[in-house]
Parts: sequence; structure tokens; C-alpha cells
Amino acid sequence: MAVTEFRLGKRDLSQPWDVSQIVTNIKWTTDIDFAAGELVFTILEVNEGFFPSNGDSVCFKWDNNRTFFGYVFSINYTSDEKIEVVAYDRLRYFKNQDTIVWPVGNALQRFNSIMARTSTPHDNLATATANLPAEVSDGKTYFDMLKSAFEATHAQSGNRYAMRDVYGLVQFIRVATNNGAYISDRTTTIIGDGSLLIDFTFGSSIDELYNVVKLIRETEDEQKRTVYTTKTSNSDSSQRRYGTLQVVEKADDKLNDSQMQDRANQLLRQYNKEKVTLTINAIGHEAIRAGTRFYISIQDLRDIGIGTREVLATKVTHNFKHDWTMTIDAEID
Repeated sequence: MAVTEFRLGKRDLSQPWDVSQIVTNIKWTTDIDFAAGELVFTILEVNEGFFPSNGDSVCFKWDNNRTFFGYVFSINYTSDEKIEVVAYDRLRYFKNQDTIVWPVGNALQRFNSIMARTSTPHDNLATATANLPAEVSDGKTYFDMLKSAFEATHAQSGNRYAMRDVYGLVQFIRVATNNGAYISDRTTTIIGDGSLLIDFTFGSSIDELYNVVKLIRETEDEQKRTVYTTKTSNSDSSQRRYGTLQVVEKADDKLNDSQMQDRANQLLRQYNKEKVTLTINAIGHEAIRAGTRFYISIQDLRDIGIGTREVLATKVTHNFKHDWTMTIDAEID
């Protein structure tokens, strides 16, 4: 396996320059946490009148697989005549800020609206039906707007969504559900003993766990006095196991008592979880990138009660060298 195409050119793809024979230290990172895909690489300087510019396009294929398309955002030229370059995919432009008045609608509609506004090629690999209330996003980044919509949809429906750039095409994907229903990128790839695995690190924490949620609404009565309404949701079993861990949040003053209780229950489901981290170092595989679900089967994890199961890759870094490897941050549902 090797670099089979690596071209830099003008933004309109004109004047392409083949650097496949002089590129090295290629590292590609994807992350579903509202971050652009990043490609870092080094070009060995040659005396042929070529030097990259910020804004140039980058096309990279590994083993004939279309791997990365994006644009140069940073260049450093060192005294040993090496050119160090950082490029990002189209998601980098979702750090742009804007003001949008959103009508009632769902997360997919907001995604499509932003894609149209920014003239971004896109594809919808999932649907979203949970309606979100009308709101104004004033001076926020497109990432922040979509993050707010995705998180509200997750809290309301249990479906978790993400976005990613696949060689210049931005996709709307579903990465998790409460019932294991349709997932946009589910593979049968297994990483484990004798199958791609190099090593792993596993950890768990309750530092961010809460098993008592108090939701407080502030309103004014006819005499303009502030009235506080409190709804509480708690887990007795979690309290017995971890002790009482309580959080207080403010509720929208437009919520009625029943809606407040529903919201408190939603927050409890969100907060009452141990944070489990799993980092895997493995031999590179073209199917794995952020947003992909795959299987783990590792005896050392089975010894502590984590058997063969499907996990979600939340962040993946591929290092393309003579030995192609990848580091995966995985989430265990």
C-alpha cells in the first residue's frame, strides 16, 4: 500500500502539481465533534519552481482509495528545505459565523438550509423527524448552530446525528439510536486479537455523572414577583452505587410543568452515565473513520466484562507511512 495520488493545485483545480513522490509524514484526522477533517503532510522541496499557497486544493488517494479533498490553510518552510502543510476539508468553512432566523423544523432541514446557503455539495444518509422550536442564531458559527440542533434532537428522540466530509461531499449521518435502528455507517470490520489490533487503553470516570437533576423555571406572577418552579428527576440505584451527584439547570420559562418534568427526565438519561474511554492503536483500514461503527473483540477487555460488541469511532487519525496505522477514539454505547 502506498500513495497513489497526491496533487496540489489552484482552488479551481487548475495547474495541478503531482507531489506523490516527494510527500511524506502524511497524517489524516477526522472527528465527529463538529471539527473539520485535517490533513498534515511534508513536501521535500525541489528546485522546479513549485511552492504551495494557502487556498490551494489538495487531492489525496491512498491505495487508489479517495481519501481526502480539501484546501491548504497553513504553510511552514524550514531551513532544511522542507515544506510543512496543513489542509482542511470543506467542514472548515462551517467555522464561519452568520445570523439565521430558524422556523420550526428538524435538524435535517437546518443542515440542508446551511448547505444551500454555503453552496456546499452534500448528501443526506439519514432522516430526522423531531421538530425543533423556532429560534434566532445571532452571530454563531454554522458548527454551533448544527451542534445545538443535533443535541436537541438527541435529547428529544434518542437519535444521534453527525456530519462529515467524504472527499468533498458533506454527509448528514445517524451514528446512534436507542433501539439499534438504521445507522448510516455500520461495518462488519472487527478489531481485536489477531485482527488489526496493536494495543489499546481503556478507562472510565464518573466525574461528569449526575444522578439527581433539578430543573428550575423562573416566572413572574401578577404582582411581578419571581416565582420558582422546581422539577426533580433522580435515580435511586445510581445514588446507591455512586452516592448523590446533583446538577441544577434552568428551564425555558415557556415550558409547562409536564414539559419540565419530561425535560428533567431527558437530562437524567443524558447525565446518568459513566464516561467510558477506549483508544485503539491498530493497523490501518480504509473502512474506519470518524462516524463509523465497527466491532471489537479483545480478550483483555472480555476479562473485565466488555465482550465482543459494536462501538462508534468518534475520532480517527490515520498515519500513512511504510506501516499504515490508525489511532481510534471509540465510544462504547
